[in-house]
Amino acid sequence: MASILFSCKEDTVDYGLDTYYVEIVTAQSANQFLTDNGKTLLATDNKKTFTSGDRVLMNYTLLSATASDGDYAVRLNGSVKIPLGKLALTDDSTVKASACEPVRLESAWIGSHYLNMQLYFDYRSATHRIGLIADSTRLNSDTLRMYFTHDTNNDPPGYPVHTYLSFDLKDVLGAPAAGNARRPLSMQINTSNYGNKACVFEY
Repeated sequence: MASILFSCKEDTVDYGLDTYYVEIVTAQSANQFLTDNGKTLLATDNKKTFTSGDRVLMNYTLLSATASDGDYAVRLNGSVKIPLGKLALTDDSTVKASACEPVRLESAWIGSHYLNMQLYFDYRSATHRIGLIADSTRLNSDTLRMYFTHDTNNDPPGYPVHTYLSFDLKDVLGAPAAGNARRPLSMQINTSNYGNKACVFEY
């Protein structure tokens, strides 16, 4: 998995980036990106190639204080593609049998129709399998319960790897609702720092 860690800017340190922002965006074309709150970013100096639909962790500086036609010109300070998965439907027996090895959870949040996560997991050499599943028979429950799965594939103890992840919820749940119509979601995740934790969101 690709991983990257940007440090937050401190008042006493000048990194030569001016005021900058770090967020997960969706690639629209080679130089155009869409933020989760609907802004369009135009990076005129992008030297990396991303495919439309890629989720990208981007560090950028605004070149214009106001948008022209809804587009913001930005200077790209750094960017990396992050793993993108989808919420998958399964049955109750599969949910109960799924591997849920612990990860160190740093943060989890909803942005547009994505569930985004920042976490660490212990890695040495074997490929880990990570997913997000829900019981198909309980889609109409008041609170939809999702389960974060993590299979270490018998990877022996190694070293902490930092990563961001995104899961697309739209195929299963449709577009996010507006205002009071938003629906509660719960994600069950086994963590090394919080134990077996339920993260609650609105969608």
